[in-house]
Amino acid sequence: MPEFDNYRDNYHDDINAAIRFSGKSQAYFTQVKARYLGNELTQKFGANNNLKVLDVGCGHGDIHPFIHQAYAGIELTGIDVAGTVVDEAASRYPENDYRVYDGNRIPFEDETFDSAFAICVMHHVPPPQWEQFLREMLRVVKEDGVLLVFEHNPSNPITRRIVNNCPLDENAVLLPARQLSDLCQKTGWKDVRNQFILFTPFSTKPFEQLDRWLGAIPLGAQYFTKGVRRANKHTRL
Repeated sequence: MPEFDNYRDNYHDDINAAIRFSGKSQAYFTQVKARYLGNELTQKFGANNNLKVLDVGCGHGDIHPFIHQAYAGIELTGIDVAGTVVDEAASRYPENDYRVYDGNRIPFEDETFDSAFAICVMHHVPPPQWEQFLREMLRVVKEDGVLLVFEHNPSNPITRRIVNNCPLDENAVLLPARQLSDLCQKTGWKDVRNQFILFTPFSTKPFEQLDRWLGAIPLGAQYFTKGVRRANKHTRL
């Protein structure tokens, strides 16, 4: 993942080139995921609470303005292994806290955050490190905190086309939703479920509602896996 330093200048152009046929830009799909994230936080914590939230693999921080719009009162921290990219995020969004980390141990104490999320990051993490990645997310979230991982859906042929044509995804290993939810449960996440999203590239209210109605059908372009942290007196994370 540190190789993303090498894509710093062309990152957005490469993604937009890969998805141009959809008629939408990267910003559109980023904003959709921010709305889903904001909705999950609202359902769990209510609206406009002062929450500490961690973005694991934050990249350029493109989603962060949309998250602030989707959920007011959030204290947002982003971490990434690509140092130059983190520097750019900190320059663009000084209201947030950004840090570089080694890709193994998240540089915060246990139970620091109300929620942690990762957006289209795990397919860039080497598969032998997937369990460690999920355990670390769990470790830094408070009891009853919300955990979310957004990923590409390899069951969607359009998604596979995009990944196959994007230089950033040259070494990507896509995770089926069932595999990710199994990994989350194995590493201690509780109440795990999957929801599929982005069935269409349309942003009007009827299509947004349709997207939510179809959430159980494994054909959306992307999906998210959600879980919570529950206290376990007999297991040390």
